[in-house]
Amino acid sequence: MKKPAFYALLLLLSFFAVTGFSQNNNDSKPKQFNNFPAVINCSEAVLNSIFNASPGQNISLSFSDNFLFSGDVTSNLVKYQNLQTAVVKSAGLNNTIFSVSKIINKDKSVSYLGRIINKNYFDGYELKKNAAGNYQLIKIEKENVIQVCSQL
Repeated sequence: MKKPAFYALLLLLSFFAVTGFSQNNNDSKPKQFNNFPAVINCSEAVLNSIFNASPGQNISLSFSDNFLFSGDVTSNLVKYQNLQTAVVKSAGLNNTIFSVSKIINKDKSVSYLGRIINKNYFDGYELKKNAAGNYQLIKIEKENVIQVCSQL
């Protein structure tokens, strides 16, 4: 009886080792935001200003003293009465994209969701609301958040 338990344990450990190593592919892409903080505070006024811009317009978003995101608005679409999505592409940050959505909730409050990402880099930022109700850009490891689709 000890042999099957030993082999099952060995098989389980092998499985964890293989899956752990296969998911650790962060060496293939450089980090873009190494010199920026892990958390950047965002005002709702700056976030809302994105939705007043027209496609083709160049805008500068000053999230904090240490992070400025400038680029061209590539789209600004009202998808539903309660959902508007805008995309800003920054040539200065190697064509990094900031995609942000403005959601009007049933109680007429406004929520924002978004990400700053670049397919050529390992890291990025995700826009989240903290417990105090303030918006922040939280640094993410893109490969751990966004599934990469590959064709065989």
